[in-house]
Order: sequence, then C-alpha cells, then structure tokens
Amino acid sequence: PFPAVMKPQRQMAIHLVKALKNRRHVVLESPTGTGKSAAILCSVLAWQRHHHKALFARHDPSSPPNSIDLEPKPQKVKIIYCSRTHSQ
Repeated sequence: PFPAVMKPQRQMAIHLVKALKNRRHVVLESPTGTGKSAAILCSVLAWQRHHHKALFARHDPSSPPNSIDLEPKPQKVKIIYCSRTHSQ
C-alpha cells in the first residue's frame, strides 16, 4: 500500500538475506510502525523461493538417473518466524 520501501525495511531485508545466505540466525529489534513484519516475510519468502529454484535447477528431474550420483536430493529450507511484542 506504500509507494516505496521504507529505509528500516530495506536495512532489515539486507541483514536477513545476508544471514540466510550464510545460514545464520537473525534477531531484529525495531520500533512500532517500521514495517518489520512486511520486511521479514517478504525478504525471507523471496529468498526461500530463489534458493529453492537454484537448488532444483542443479537437480534436473528430467535427466536420466545416474547410478554414481552420490549427491543427496535437495531439501527445502525451513523458515521459522517468531514474533514477540511488549506493552508500550
């Protein structure tokens, strides 16, 4: 509903994607109204979709099976999103 991404949302997205690429956990703290939920969900779900497509692009299911293929089949990344609020 907004014409542009707010600066705090952009900063959160950058930290989230960097952490996801490095398989790290993220704890974000930001005041009410900075768009945390939207920034987190949009960034993480977009990264998950990109990661899933990249993994499965390397494992083409239409190619013939290789008896020497020792690489395990790719697994979807599980995202756990927790939120906590406090009274102000």
